[in-house]
Amino acid sequence: MRIVTLLFVMLLLVGCQSTQNGQALMSAAGSPVIFRLDGHAYTAADFAQRMERDLGQDLAMMLAQGQSQAEIEQLAADFDVRNQIFERMLQDLLLQRYGRQHGIGIDAATLDAQLLATTSVDAEAPFAPTTDLRLQSAQEQLSMAVIAQNTRAPMSWTRQIFVDDQALAEQLLAELADGANFATLAREHSLDSTTADAGGDRGWHTAGGYVPEYDEAVATAQLNTPILVVSRIGVHIVEVLERDPERAFSSFEQLSADPEAQSYFEQSFLPWYAQLRQDVEASGELEFAPNFNPNDVPLPFPEGM
Repeated sequence: MRIVTLLFVMLLLVGCQSTQNGQALMSAAGSPVIFRLDGHAYTAADFAQRMERDLGQDLAMMLAQGQSQAEIEQLAADFDVRNQIFERMLQDLLLQRYGRQHGIGIDAATLDAQLLATTSVDAEAPFAPTTDLRLQSAQEQLSMAVIAQNTRAPMSWTRQIFVDDQALAEQLLAELADGANFATLAREHSLDSTTADAGGDRGWHTAGGYVPEYDEAVATAQLNTPILVVSRIGVHIVEVLERDPERAFSSFEQLSADPEAQSYFEQSFLPWYAQLRQDVEASGELEFAPNFNPNDVPLPFPEGM
């Protein structure tokens, strides 16, 4: 069973499944309020809908595989699934609120392209099946952007000229010492197809995502001083332009691709989020109903199974 954990883990492991399965939260008249955020009431029906969105397909699959409802209920209790879904629901809302307040945007063109690639469209009503999915996907992209911007790590801004011949590397290093333009030499000589056109610029990055010899050199090199580094894959002329001990990730994609992503997330984002939630509660903008217990809400087992 894909147990729902924190938002970051869910997005890394199951990849925004709720965009395909869910609808935006809607309040149901007469359903008891479980919390209020900025005066808006969220109800037990909203939470039940979120449970259906996050668990519905998994529950149906487990039942089809022969597990009983009692066995699944025990698993849900053992892994505290209901409370974790409730916390994720609240986290989503707080992150989206923060994003709106701080003007964090999303890429609408990318969002639409993803929806068109994954959604069947009726030519007679092309917007009908995608409106709710677009809203949900936009909300998730906003949450991911907030996560990235509040997850920090030691980073360096570097550029390189990568060649397979040490004699050529030494010649280029000498030309740089005589005043040659680094970006021009990178475009002319670098074999790194991902950075050559950008003048060798690798942008901001953490250690660990490239060959270790490169990372070791970056950690100790003087700023704005090209050096020669021999690695197992070739020869690099490396220049460190800047360092930042606590730089935010530029995107969720950059964060999720980092080999130490989980560690950076736990060390920087989680404390930031805990403070955010504490501040919103202290201000009175977030109020919880005193008697609500997520464990009182039944699991959304499909009817007839």
